[in-house]
Amino acid sequence: MSVNKASVANALLGFGPGGGGLQKLTITHDGTDFARNGPIEALFNPNEISRSRSVSWQTHESAGKGSAWTWSGMQQEFAAMQPATLSVELFFDTYESRAEASLWDLATSFTPPNPFQTGDSTNVTALTSRVSQLAEFDRELHRPPLCTLSWGAFTEIFTGVLTRIDERFTMFLPDGTPVRATVSCSFAESLTDAQLKEREMHSSDVHKTWVVRRNDTLHSIAAAEYRDPRLWRRIASANGVVNPRDLRPGTVLIIPRLS
Repeated sequence: MSVNKASVANALLGFGPGGGGLQKLTITHDGTDFARNGPIEALFNPNEISRSRSVSWQTHESAGKGSAWTWSGMQQEFAAMQPATLSVELFFDTYESRAEASLWDLATSFTPPNPFQTGDSTNVTALTSRVSQLAEFDRELHRPPLCTLSWGAFTEIFTGVLTRIDERFTMFLPDGTPVRATVSCSFAESLTDAQLKEREMHSSDVHKTWVVRRNDTLHSIAAAEYRDPRLWRRIASANGVVNPRDLRPGTVLIIPRLS
């Protein structure tokens, strides 16, 4: 019976090139040059993925004075929800993955590989550059690509833009060719218009913003937000609008809450 040494190494290490149905972390994106930079599949699955989000609250304090100052109440008022962030570290190795025997040696030996050993290893930047391109300007989109991370049954782990990338090259061939690297990526959440609409607060008792579109008027905005066009003066006052007919498309207006 033959033994697939690469599969055994994968089981021992917890990562490695796919085999036997192993699902890979995949980064898809809306970049236009898919022939050169289509969906990116991790060479080795990460050991950890970190997601975080910050929520801003404003503290309203009050005090009552009797014989001495005493706290009579403290309330937290929701202010804003910050975009979620995701951090992941990707490992790339074209030295050990050049042959199954290399993976087997790595899995069964504590002796570090000889960094000066020659072989048919390829330049690892051919892989890492595909990730770094996610932080580059796309001339067709006029922005860097929007990315979605998925991993088998863990679908759509995160959708956002790459905000930081750190590349560390840790092994080189005698001619200087880099063959091992770790790429640390930080993503910030970015939602589509449909997703933003789903999260929109529909109550009129919270502060919101409105991006002025062509043909918008304060009356129409008040009707949409307050269900009463007569309340347009509240919006005008909150934004210092002198001429309600002079609304420029793209202007961001504060929609004050109704007490």
